[in-house]
Amino acid sequence: MKNIKTRIHFLTVIVVLLFTVSCDDFIDEQPISEIAPDNFWQNNADANSGVIAIYDGMQPTFRLKHYFWGELRATDSYTQGSESANADNLEVVFNSVTSGNGNVLRWNDFYSMINRANLAIKFIPQIEGFDTSLLAEAYAIRAYAYFQAIRTWGDVPLFLEPIENVNQETQKPRTAANTILNEVIIPDMLAAEDNMENFADPYRFTLTSIWAFQAEVYAWIGEDANAKIALEKLIDSNEFSLVTTPFAWQDLFLNDTGDGGGPNKVQSGPELILSIRFDINEPRDNPGQTRANRSGIFALYFAGLPSYYLSPVLENKWIEKFPIDSLGWVTKYPDTDPALNVSIDGGDLEPLYGDWRYFFSREGGAGGIGSIEIGEARLAKYNKANYSQDLDDSDIVLFRYSGMILLLAEVENRLGNDARALELVNEIRTARQLPPVTAVEFGANEDERENFILDERQLELLGEGKRWWDLRRTNKAIQVLNPILDTIPGGTPLTEQRLLLPIFDQHLSENPLLDQTPGY
Repeated sequence: MKNIKTRIHFLTVIVVLLFTVSCDDFIDEQPISEIAPDNFWQNNADANSGVIAIYDGMQPTFRLKHYFWGELRATDSYTQGSESANADNLEVVFNSVTSGNGNVLRWNDFYSMINRANLAIKFIPQIEGFDTSLLAEAYAIRAYAYFQAIRTWGDVPLFLEPIENVNQETQKPRTAANTILNEVIIPDMLAAEDNMENFADPYRFTLTSIWAFQAEVYAWIGEDANAKIALEKLIDSNEFSLVTTPFAWQDLFLNDTGDGGGPNKVQSGPELILSIRFDINEPRDNPGQTRANRSGIFALYFAGLPSYYLSPVLENKWIEKFPIDSLGWVTKYPDTDPALNVSIDGGDLEPLYGDWRYFFSREGGAGGIGSIEIGEARLAKYNKANYSQDLDDSDIVLFRYSGMILLLAEVENRLGNDARALELVNEIRTARQLPPVTAVEFGANEDERENFILDERQLELLGEGKRWWDLRRTNKAIQVLNPILDTIPGGTPLTEQRLLLPIFDQHLSENPLLDQTPGY
């Protein structure tokens, strides 16, 4: 496999955008410089380069914000880390994000990515014999981008035509979120499905990842019947399956790189539907200035001065559900033996009581219990040692099969099919070698069952940018998080308005047509 680097320069309103592309096996190396868009989109090779540039734009856009926006606001999963932690990062977990927090709120990269998608959507259909799947990818990424935007800010400026010259208008007011949803996101994701011919690829939108995306959109807006249709298409594709051993599960995420003695980057397996790819062989963008083409996972989860520890609320929930002592386990699950035997500190092999996902996700693993207090452990799902952020090529998982199975369980429960929902929950339990859930444990009504499923998703998908959106989708964020935020120094209780984030101050200064998010 050869490393591929393509630089594509497109003229924009202020500067020439540099599209740095480094995706193995995507295209042959074809340097293109200082070419205006209307002179570039001549054939499908050009179109492929342009679409890869959109994926390249996803790297700086989501390297940190995927987790700021969808994971770390969930205070029932994380708490403050080091006292020396970055103040902007701490605002996220306190839900006290201020309008001056550029790390969380700046959207320059976001709109650059959208502009690249708009270029592709405009010019690909003008190519004779164009590849419809390339057009589908552009539609899918634009829809995905705007879906993240309306969930994060609500109303946002809407651009559907590319900015190609200095005479075009770049200042726009906010467009209503519902308008963007109904007139852009849903039509785009349906156009993506209609035009897509490719079935599965771990790093590019295809039919299977489009169905996964559609399911999340439909579930978000309460169209559960449509979400179910999309999820069943995904499952019926038979492209994905659940891993059934602890180490196969760990390999979906693990990236212990550098000289730490780890297995280096793994991040592979049959559950991975779509990820944003990062490649350590790609030279750093703007060395010493930005890490635009490096992942943000090392920085957020296992930094030397971590901003976040696993919340004691989360850890105690995990231990209560799956006791880590022999008496507690045998009392609660007398018919289920622990799945693993481990050696602690070089001793004899002993049964590992509890959920092995807990130990694989917690700093120190099984040996860390007792030496690292509850509420003081870093997330170790991706790496077990502290590495330089410059080496972080951890892929960002957007859609994973187990998450789709549990989303279908949530949807089936709301549709009144609680028996099917229980089957799906137990499908995950079986794959994770955990005791099956009984109907009594599952819950007596729809709300109890939904809470149970959300807890299962929280444990399975920890660190994958899902928990905050789960609480928002089910209208439980205020109910679940405010009792925790009320007890945290610096915590700001949520209100309906503050479920959204503010517009960055600098964007308001640059664009007088914008108004601040209510509540800020």
